[in-house]
Amino acid sequence: MASRVLLCPPTFFDVIYSINPWMQGGTVDKPTAMDQWFKLKQGIESWGVHVSLIGQEESLPDMVFTANAGTVRNNKVVLSNFKFDERKPETDAFEKWFQAEGYETYRLPKNINFEGCGDTAVQGNKMFAGYGVRSDLGGIRRAAKILELELIPLKLDHPNFYHLDTCFCLLGPQSAIYYPGAFTPSAIRKLKKHVPELIPMDVHDAAMFACNSVVYEDKILMPAGSRKIVEELEVRGYEITHINTSEFMKSGGSLQCMTLWI
Repeated sequence: MASRVLLCPPTFFDVIYSINPWMQGGTVDKPTAMDQWFKLKQGIESWGVHVSLIGQEESLPDMVFTANAGTVRNNKVVLSNFKFDERKPETDAFEKWFQAEGYETYRLPKNINFEGCGDTAVQGNKMFAGYGVRSDLGGIRRAAKILELELIPLKLDHPNFYHLDTCFCLLGPQSAIYYPGAFTPSAIRKLKKHVPELIPMDVHDAAMFACNSVVYEDKILMPAGSRKIVEELEVRGYEITHINTSEFMKSGGSLQCMTLWI
């Protein structure tokens, strides 16, 4: 696993539009949001993982969700083509950062939606990728080809779980947690084929965004509020730290949404 992540301080984070079912116009407590973000940053740094930062542009309130910037493998990054106009300008900002850091950046045709690690999870030479809500099948196919990865396409089937990282989380080469209600039956069959230990969670834990955890070896930063899945993971030896992400949940995001492994 990469030992470097890209984070974006929530300097201008807010909920000023609605592009998913979670965005109901709740007022963001900005000092609390910054405190919650710092807990994420400190948790990652406590693992010895290097944190790189990109400054947030004032006109891009969702730029804090760096996982949506693109999908990275080695020195290549396939940048996102956001479905909604409100987020499209983020691509230029992230492209400048990656190019300044020496990455090879790739853009897909503008008419193809692709939302980066919001919808993709790379494990070895495989790329698990969600499509059907935000990303297009054509987008994940092109990204997998550019990054030279075997594609495991997974059709998403629930508007509340609009990105793969809201309903699926790799724990390692052999295991993952997921919310079955977010996937089509054929997608679940694919998951069971490629993930030997696939641990389901109930709708309560899924709604607490338990799948939007950040995992490093046997350590997990998990959004606060989850119950049964915590017991399932602790009995398997995982060390779980809970972080309240109430302010970011108002925008339909949590810990993994704010973390891009690079």
